[in-house]
Amino acid sequence: MRDAFKTLGLVAILLIGLDGVLAAVLSGPAPNSLKRFFEYGRSVPGKIALWQATPGQPGDMTNVSWRDEILAKSRAEFATEDSTSVLRVYGMSFVDQIARAAQKVDPALIVDLHSGPAAPPNFTYAMAQDDRVNRRAGDVVIWGVLSSSVPAMASYSNRVWQFEQPAPFTYPVYHPDSTGLRRQDPVLTTQAQQHLLATDPDLQRAWDRQLHDTDALYVPAAFMWPWLDISPFARLIRRALVTGEIADRKARIIAQPKAGPYPYQNVLQGMALNLAQQARADGQILIVVLAQTGDPRDVDLLALLGPFLEQHGIPYLATAKVQDPRDARAFIPDGHYTDAVNARFGAAVVDLLNRLGMPPS
Repeated sequence: MRDAFKTLGLVAILLIGLDGVLAAVLSGPAPNSLKRFFEYGRSVPGKIALWQATPGQPGDMTNVSWRDEILAKSRAEFATEDSTSVLRVYGMSFVDQIARAAQKVDPALIVDLHSGPAAPPNFTYAMAQDDRVNRRAGDVVIWGVLSSSVPAMASYSNRVWQFEQPAPFTYPVYHPDSTGLRRQDPVLTTQAQQHLLATDPDLQRAWDRQLHDTDALYVPAAFMWPWLDISPFARLIRRALVTGEIADRKARIIAQPKAGPYPYQNVLQGMALNLAQQARADGQILIVVLAQTGDPRDVDLLALLGPFLEQHGIPYLATAKVQDPRDARAFIPDGHYTDAVNARFGAAVVDLLNRLGMPPS
């Protein structure tokens, strides 16, 4: 027994020594690719603190897609517009690329983007709802739904479910109730509040409590003990544990669209109906874009929402109708569609607009 403890002690000393050597290498001559690999395992507070301390570095997502800032920009631009019809896009990079491709097909189209990286439907829906005052009759509302982000409808922030790139911007979570959809806003809604977390313990506690109690994708290990970030080995372990747990939680949500941890099918249907009713009341056109990624684990958006949208007469473009998402040749290495495929999506949007009778620009 004594020899066993001695061996364990020697192994522990060896691992600590190797960890220290690795930390020294990473802080000095190591290739940038190796440094990035170990940075992915840094805690979420650690990543955000590093971005705030050294703004503008590669991968810094601190300033990205805060809703109050997007809405302020939208208000200012809307005040200077004339009465020309505009495509108001509420989506993410996949849908932005489709909108720009449509503009190439028809250069007369005017596109106004309100988007976030990998933004889930609760972000895009909240943006479309809150930006309603910055639209006029004749506009087209493009509401984007990304297949890979559907499970994140049960979360308040990319920082919770995108551990390796935790953009801190926030958004509401919607729950079905007897009157339709109940909106639950996050404790943090602005970048100014985000910066206050470091000096306002009450705000930090309220935010932590909300994530712990009501965010279905929140994994405490992603946020706790940021002092362990000094250890490269600890970062590796944290990354493996957190990404695995988040993937498991997403899978449990996807498996039960009408019940389970989060009834996302019911919520998506409610969102589509609300936006369609508002668009009709405001003299606008709603087009729902169902953007399917190449990941076979994703929700099949066409199967999930296509029949419902058709039943209620809501126009939509499903990328899976235009391009087989199982064809690897349709994608570039980062997972987005190729320019050629986006061009086909853009042409489909223009064709749909012509059939719906969008007012000429």
